[in-house]
Amino acid sequence: MYRILIVDRGAELPVSAAKSNHEYRVPIKGEHIMVRWEGITKACEVEDVWTHVNLDNDPPYQGAVQVVVRWMKGLDPALYVRRFKS
Repeated sequence: MYRILIVDRGAELPVSAAKSNHEYRVPIKGEHIMVRWEGITKACEVEDVWTHVNLDNDPPYQGAVQVVVRWMKGLDPALYVRRFKS
């Protein structure tokens, strides 16, 4: 499972394409990712990434990967593209 947490808005967004065997790369702190929430898309900076590991099972297994962003720090995608295009 892969989720985006918008901590300053109290929103948790599941990533629909994520599965337990997915091959997507997990973003790193400081990276910008596009986030769509309530009909608005922004380029948000990743503030933290962590995962839950269940140690009660044998063997242990990894749970959801949580990606924390702040909506207020998001950039308009057009400004973001213009900024890094030149």
